[in-house]
Amino acid sequence: MEEGEGSSSSRGRPKRPQIRKTEVISYEKSVVQLSRKGRQTHLVVDRARKTPLNTSHRSYSTFFDNTSPQYNWLRDGWLVEERRIMLTGRLYRYYYDPIGQVYGTRYEVEQICAYIDRNKNRKKREVIIID
Repeated sequence: MEEGEGSSSSRGRPKRPQIRKTEVISYEKSVVQLSRKGRQTHLVVDRARKTPLNTSHRSYSTFFDNTSPQYNWLRDGWLVEERRIMLTGRLYRYYYDPIGQVYGTRYEVEQICAYIDRNKNRKKREVIIID
């Protein structure tokens, strides 16, 4: 190798910056970035809670909807709350539908969406009774 040449893996290509899966942003900024339907769902969720969101000093929460790249699989109006515990660094995710129902896993959300799709595509049968 001549002087000034790098290894074969870095031939003239600039290094890509590391991309984190979930960017650390404030609660307020995460709510502002939600779509209109996402903000409506957030209001429903916030009203239903006994304690306001993000008031605990031991954890912090951020919200995302389908406008965020890592959650583009969500439907309109669905939210994800990422709650990080400060002491342990553990991340919990809670999924909310437009009426405020909470789900614990992505699998549950996908099952509910599949169920909704199946029932939406069925033809509605009406029975007419003539006396």
